[in-house]
Amino acid sequence: MSNTIRLELSTDEAACLNNALRLERQAAEKRRNLPAWIGVDEYIRRLDACIQKVAEAFEKATGA
Repeated sequence: MSNTIRLELSTDEAACLNNALRLERQAAEKRRNLPAWIGVDEYIRRLDACIQKVAEAFEKATGA
């Protein structure tokens, strides 16, 4: 079980966080087959989960 952290962000901040997470995911995807990046698949799965949570919260806040 993991601990939960709740953040309060403006819609602009949530959009910035979403963009940063997506850029990090793209960068991790490029490193997927490098031997030094053990566990990159799990890291990408966690980034995807974070992106999904931010998107859901943004949609809930904006009705979009």
